[in-house]
Amino acid sequence: MLKISFLNLLLLLSSFALDRPNVVLILTDDQGYGEVAAHGNKIIQTPEMDKLYREGVRLDNYHVNSICSPSRAALVTGRYASRVGVWHTLGGRNIIRKDEKTIADHFVAAGYKTGMVGKWHLGDNAPYRPEDRGFQDVFRIGGGSIGQLPDYWKNDLWDGHYWNKGQWVKTKGFCTDVQFDYALDFVEENKKSPFFLFISTTAPHSPTGADKKYLEPYEKLGLDKGICAFYGMVTNIDDNIGRLRNKLRELKLEENTILIFSSDNGSACDKKGDSFNGGMQGKKGSLYEGGHRVPCFLYWPKGGWIGGKQLDQVTAHIDILPTLLKACAIENPLNTAFDGIELNGIIAKPAQKLSRLLITENKANKRDQEFQNSVVLTDEWRLIDGQKLYDVKNDFTQKNDIAKEHNERVKSLRKSYSQWYTSIKARFNELTPIDIDHEQAELYSMDLYPNESTGEKGKVVWNQKGISKGEQYRGFWALNVLESGKYKISLHRWPKYIKASLSTDGDHKTKSLDIKAAKIQLADRSLELSLTPEAEAAHFEISLEAGELPLQAEFINQKGEAFSAYYVYIQKI
Repeated sequence: MLKISFLNLLLLLSSFALDRPNVVLILTDDQGYGEVAAHGNKIIQTPEMDKLYREGVRLDNYHVNSICSPSRAALVTGRYASRVGVWHTLGGRNIIRKDEKTIADHFVAAGYKTGMVGKWHLGDNAPYRPEDRGFQDVFRIGGGSIGQLPDYWKNDLWDGHYWNKGQWVKTKGFCTDVQFDYALDFVEENKKSPFFLFISTTAPHSPTGADKKYLEPYEKLGLDKGICAFYGMVTNIDDNIGRLRNKLRELKLEENTILIFSSDNGSACDKKGDSFNGGMQGKKGSLYEGGHRVPCFLYWPKGGWIGGKQLDQVTAHIDILPTLLKACAIENPLNTAFDGIELNGIIAKPAQKLSRLLITENKANKRDQEFQNSVVLTDEWRLIDGQKLYDVKNDFTQKNDIAKEHNERVKSLRKSYSQWYTSIKARFNELTPIDIDHEQAELYSMDLYPNESTGEKGKVVWNQKGISKGEQYRGFWALNVLESGKYKISLHRWPKYIKASLSTDGDHKTKSLDIKAAKIQLADRSLELSLTPEAEAAHFEISLEAGELPLQAEFINQKGEAFSAYYVYIQKI
């Protein structure tokens, strides 16, 4: 009798596992609300996105942050980005704090297989990489776009390198095609298990470009070259969404797979503002609607997320994780205090009123200023910078600031924002130290906490072109030494797999740096050594005690001027 009951239990659990929906979350980079044909753009070609618009559920009043790392942090934690330590795209403030849990952590705890493809931009060192944060299968670039400092040196849109299973892997083909190739393989390999797959494309973020067949339809219309490239990248993404949906159908997974399509911020298509933007003011980085209102389409046949339903209630990136957990019958296994809410009820009954207040910010250089670069959102109102008030129900283009006519409304929204701000500001000065142990850590100047006392306040070298130009700034890295012992610390101008001197790059057109010495400082200890023009790196050995400490690692030129190294390698020996 006991054996029969145990067998029945196993069958029940197996049936439950098979019945749980898969999840595919697609996030494009820099694609605005207006870069979907179904939103009224009569030029761009996005038939697959348009199908999701018509066939699924669309969140038409859906908001994110207006720059990428904060949006991504909020999306993968279900908590406001500033609460989890992210309000910039560099300078150590694009890294989710160690004590936070991600969407992948939740799905792993529930027994799902997890995968991540493309762009992370929330930390490139342990314990902040996607492979440290619940994603079991990772295929990604380094940093926040192709060609940033943590990325493979001189990586390109075509035939690029991706970090996979502890090494850089050379690929063949256009970036988005390669990323979806890997995603489709992940789906095939995990078709018998419930899976969560995060496809975070590097396109259409700069550098822009596409195969000729994607450019030609737009070139024939005489569009600006930059718009042609951007639109071509979006249409290529669209084709790959079609490939993904075909794969799900082929494997008979479409019926019980939740498919979500969205973007991380407003459009970066053209700085002149000539491209279609859905009638909204502002693009990427803006506090106006076009900076943070983006497409969001959900499709899940078995769950009833079909039929072209439109939700006009104000929603946000912080709602996606709690909504998915509810849909997958996962009871918040890590006990996260979400800022977002689950939307399953209003998806079922879109006419329901949802009275709520949301906040979005772009605090990259304004963290210590309470109202500056903030937006408070309700279904009807937008309060910008704590001062300008817009009624978006009747003034969608946000041309009429009516703060003077609605002084009490402004006071009420300011009070709500201040209460929220008070709840998060206590941890603003916390750092996100990088783990240091036997595994070699590669530190990048992009992740320096910048020297705030210099005239170049807040600046760091963040892309590879900056190295070639010889840009020079100062700052420190926060370290967490896991084991006491002797460590080797090596300072480089180039990644260590590039065999070139500190002064120049040999075959490349770069600025020569007249480096004469290098020095490191860890808390109150410092070491310095002289260097020849032919040196490829500066190597130090030093004993460190376990614990957290700051590291300054700098080169010194012939004038005696110090600047932070671009790459630093640290490993216990």
